[in-house]
Amino acid sequence: MRRTFHDPVFWTVVLCVFVTIYNMYGGDYEEEPVPAAQDISITRRASETKKKWDSKHSVVIGVGVGYGVSTFEMFIGSLRGTGYRGHIIMGIAENAPKDVLDFLDSMNVETKIVTFETCTFRNYTNGAGLSEGYNRRQKCAKGYPLFKIQWGRFSLARDWLQECTDCTDGVIFTDVRDAYFQTDPFQAVKTIHPVMVSEEHPLMTTEHWLVSFPVKRCKGIKLKESPMLCSGSTIGTREGMLAYFNRMEEEMYEWMKHEKCRFDLIGDDQSMHDYLFYTGQLKGAVAIPHRTGPIHVVGKEADVIFRAHVKRVGNEGKANGMTFYDKPGKEWYEWLDPKLNLTDDEGYITNLDGSRSGMVHQFDRFGHPFPREWYVRRQTSVPPARVQSCIAAIRTCSTMSIVFAGFLHNKIDGFRTVAVCHCA
Repeated sequence: MRRTFHDPVFWTVVLCVFVTIYNMYGGDYEEEPVPAAQDISITRRASETKKKWDSKHSVVIGVGVGYGVSTFEMFIGSLRGTGYRGHIIMGIAENAPKDVLDFLDSMNVETKIVTFETCTFRNYTNGAGLSEGYNRRQKCAKGYPLFKIQWGRFSLARDWLQECTDCTDGVIFTDVRDAYFQTDPFQAVKTIHPVMVSEEHPLMTTEHWLVSFPVKRCKGIKLKESPMLCSGSTIGTREGMLAYFNRMEEEMYEWMKHEKCRFDLIGDDQSMHDYLFYTGQLKGAVAIPHRTGPIHVVGKEADVIFRAHVKRVGNEGKANGMTFYDKPGKEWYEWLDPKLNLTDDEGYITNLDGSRSGMVHQFDRFGHPFPREWYVRRQTSVPPARVQSCIAAIRTCSTMSIVFAGFLHNKIDGFRTVAVCHCA
């Protein structure tokens, strides 16, 4: 049978050949390089006046000191894989290995070397309630010796954001190790506010010891029971986030003045974060209900699912080596029971309305089954539904108007995916 220019099968073959050639000769990440921050002047309107952010002028900021390349491949690779072409600022160790440096350079990441100096704050107390002198268990970033690094990262992020004069739109400040991206998070924002803090699962409230104990001891108050807010993933405007960082830093200095406000904890920046919000001290901040915004803090759901898995199979080690969801004939992307209503038909984690969550935080609470069974598999496999959607898209396009379709090994993030199919 003779194929014509109007035959979708003909165009599928042609496009697959084109994609193959593209992968061989033209697939390197060279699109829209981010200009050096110092070469750009702020000429855009203040981001609070915008109805939608321009991702090219937005920024994701994180501190990834000591992490291996696999962590950055998941965090930054997934972000670039969404089509995000904006700024990424990443704090790294001064002795970061070559594979990390090469990967970050290939992803057009602006790196900031984080060095350390002797902490000058007094230690907390030992088990007997006696002072132990300097806290040698903690590290302090150079320039901020009064803050353990879990606090100092807020000040570092503020400094880096100020230096990025082209970062005029959305800003995300986030943990790195336990986060990845499914869509461009800045395009998932429905209404822009100066600061948007993320509510955790309704079962996680300010009654949790991580908030209640430090706030009660330091401030002498008990917060009204309210949703727990995650300090490890916050989004806002440039101006709003700068004000947020400054207010957090001011509060940190205040806490350091008092022995009762010093805790030998890693997560007490969240105590402070929740305290400031619920006492109305974060100007312009709004709380985004769980699973409704661009950032989905999935930790509680993930932990409940994993603990139930452990109970079912007998122990944690065994659980980490097994699948969550056993069903005869199930596909790799069916890694969670659909009854949990947490994933779509391709295995992506979703918001309550069924849309894919832009950024997923605390995914590590799922244990090893999540990255092994779904995240890694999606790099080499394509769900049949996606193939059918591409074929359908081709059939709706007029001759010569197909922009892109077919299978693509995406060299931006290393994932094998089906390219978006649409008409010109």
